[in-house]
Amino acid sequence: MKDQISALEELQTVDIQIKKIEEDLEKYPKEISNFNKELESKQNSINTKKETLTEVNKVKTQLELDLKHNNESIKSSENRLFEIKTHKEYEALQKEIAETKRSNAALEEEILNKMEEMEQLETEINEDESIFTKTSEEYSQKISDHEKKIVELKADYDPIKQKKDEISAKVDPKILPVYERTVSKLGNALSLAENEKCTTCHINIPAQMFNEILRQTRIILCPSCKRILYAKPLETSEATEDQ
Repeated sequence: MKDQISALEELQTVDIQIKKIEEDLEKYPKEISNFNKELESKQNSINTKKETLTEVNKVKTQLELDLKHNNESIKSSENRLFEIKTHKEYEALQKEIAETKRSNAALEEEILNKMEEMEQLETEINEDESIFTKTSEEYSQKISDHEKKIVELKADYDPIKQKKDEISAKVDPKILPVYERTVSKLGNALSLAENEKCTTCHINIPAQMFNEILRQTRIILCPSCKRILYAKPLETSEATEDQ
């Protein structure tokens, strides 16, 4: 039975390595995906601001055209004042000029607001692009490192799986299913017994059972956590011959 316990210890060590590889093979691609998604999100945000800047500029350009048109209209109307024959027509034209000038004042204020909005957008875009460039360089390096790690993990995976098969072949066919079921349910199948305690769940182990664990005469499950209990090799006879 001693060789069976040793094989199970070795098998658990390999299973822990396999689990870590499998977790990393799941983790690194997810992190790469998250890096790319974050970069894409930042780029989309920049693009959206650029599109907004373009639209604001179009509005500003149209406002400037309206202002130019109004100024030309005012100039034309002011020239016509000298051609007016009646007082009523003169007052009507004066009123039209005044309304156009009030409209121009509103246009000028709106143009100024658009210019300020554009200036703010340009500042934000420049800052965002600077951050994006720095983040892109940082993430590119991380992605490259992750991709190298994935290649290494894949290269390690098949050999260690083969090693597990080789170790599993040493385990008694009656014992192996117990180990596999425990791994499936609890993650680790073995627990070290020390000082008459299970080091996983810390339950007290009856003295007679602890002696059997020390002597490795049979497979013993922890009464509490149901893991396979094992102990460090018995080196002296002090293992409770008096118990």
